[in-house]
Amino acid sequence: MISARIADNQTGTRFDGSVEIRGLAVANLVCGLFGATPVTGVLVRTAVNVASGATDKLSQFINAVVVLIVILLLLPAFTYIPMAVIASILITSSCRLIPKKIIAHLFHLDKLECFILLFTGALCVLVDGALGLLIGGGIALLVNASKLSLQKVP
Repeated sequence: MISARIADNQTGTRFDGSVEIRGLAVANLVCGLFGATPVTGVLVRTAVNVASGATDKLSQFINAVVVLIVILLLLPAFTYIPMAVIASILITSSCRLIPKKIIAHLFHLDKLECFILLFTGALCVLVDGALGLLIGGGIALLVNASKLSLQKVP
């Protein structure tokens, strides 16, 4: 769902959440029957598809075929790539997913909300994803509750 939301933000479209969930459920059931790993949305692949101008569902299939060919032909060569190189590729890809324009816009609208966003992101990266979301969500809830309590009721 996050992957679809990111794609929507980059393309200005809206996805149907119920169709997305149904598709993931069916795919995960089939994977479970064959002992495969669960299906998930991959943020980097989605971003690459959007950046490449892919507009059809066929792009995911083409991606899968290309990955299969690369795995079959080049997998032995990948064992010689240093982990530092792989880490740098992943970090670069992740940094390109950050919606810098949205963060800048949020900074101009509400600096406290922007700080909560950046703090939550830092916690997710540096400590733990789930813990970061819980703490960031809790802080946002408390801040919004305090803002609502200060508003005058007409």
